[in-house]
Amino acid sequence: GDGNIQLTASGDIQVNVPLKPTVSGQLHAVNAAKQQVTQTMNAGVVSSGEVTSTEPVQ
Repeated sequence: GDGNIQLTASGDIQVNVPLKPTVSGQLHAVNAAKQQVTQTMNAGVVSSGEVTSTEPVQ
């Protein structure tokens, strides 16, 4: 279906240094029903996202 997704991420690539601890970012998605979810990554660890709705509950 229709929707939007946006990913931003950054990290530091160096020789002989692990990449994972340097990576941070955010993933945000919205579907056609206006439900949205945001997940974040800090130091290579992803947090769970909670689906929310921008529409009033009926």
